[in-house]
Amino acid sequence: MGESSLIQKITKNPAFGLIPMLVFSFLAGTIEVVAAMGAGLLLSLAGFLGVKKPARLIYQISLITFAIAFSLSLCFFTQLTLISRFVIVEIIFVLVLIVARLARTRIVSRSAKKENVLMRNYLKETFRVAFQTQYGLSVHLLLVMAVLLLGGAGSEVLHYNWIRITAQAFLVAVILMESARLYFLRKKLYKEEWLPVVTESGDVTGRVAKSITKDLKNHFMHPVVRVALILNGRIYLQERDALRLLNPGLLDHPFEKYMQYDHDIDESVHNSISCECGNKHLPLRFLLKYTFENETTKRLIFLYVSDIEDEELFNSLHLVGGKLWTEAQIEDNMGTNLFSECFELEFEYLKNTVLLAHRFRKKLENV
Repeated sequence: MGESSLIQKITKNPAFGLIPMLVFSFLAGTIEVVAAMGAGLLLSLAGFLGVKKPARLIYQISLITFAIAFSLSLCFFTQLTLISRFVIVEIIFVLVLIVARLARTRIVSRSAKKENVLMRNYLKETFRVAFQTQYGLSVHLLLVMAVLLLGGAGSEVLHYNWIRITAQAFLVAVILMESARLYFLRKKLYKEEWLPVVTESGDVTGRVAKSITKDLKNHFMHPVVRVALILNGRIYLQERDALRLLNPGLLDHPFEKYMQYDHDIDESVHNSISCECGNKHLPLRFLLKYTFENETTKRLIFLYVSDIEDEELFNSLHLVGGKLWTEAQIEDNMGTNLFSECFELEFEYLKNTVLLAHRFRKKLENV
């Protein structure tokens, strides 16, 4: 399990695409530069073949870099100094990074047609790492050129080691920073509440974080479970929490909850009731499914009803801040901005189903 998790982290971190370049920089100080290039080429190829497409861009850039450098080495690298060989590989790497970034719009737009949202996010993260690497290595090359042109004190070996070590330090810094960033991002996403994105028929087409969809208002439709609580023909209503996205402070059913991603409806219903009163054993039945949309939110609402005749069971819920409303009281206050929009839409249906059935039972009892 731990080994599998480690492999997943490596394949999802685009900064690990810099490892072939990092390994080359270490090997170039101990073995022939051409052999070090060959090792970098093989590592790049392994990463390119082993990592999913959107996250393997930097491996691909490394592969192209070492393929070009290795080809050039067969022609004239033997005539160049160690410093020149190393710097040429770094220059090729930076140039390929620049070309990739110039083609960013085309690559992302092509990916948008073929990949899902998660894959596009991997690609954007990869380009962010590519920009950091290009910028840092460009500065590094300018410093190298400045040192070589000014002819600072020290032997060629000393200069060569300085160039390699500073390049290594930068590559390690990028890998560590990206790893830390993804670690904290994963922790944040682990705590995030994920909502399913659905069609009007209820088909799930994806998911989105609740914190994000709140800012997007009615861009996505999410399923919401609501439970009408009725005691002997009277509907229990209480003020909606001030933090609610829709109609805060207006009177509504006490139980409402967004369905969570990968949860079924019954689970969401019982979670809603459990969160409010700690009781998962109320009688429940599905009543109505409908779509609701305004300028603030878009919802596919599943309305359930808990029709109770036992006052002891009702009192065991320990509900606070609301009261029971008769049908006549509700009708007298409809359209006065006292009730939530959803409740006003649902009341007519409740009146002609559950409340009508209650009135009918009362008549039979009185006969």
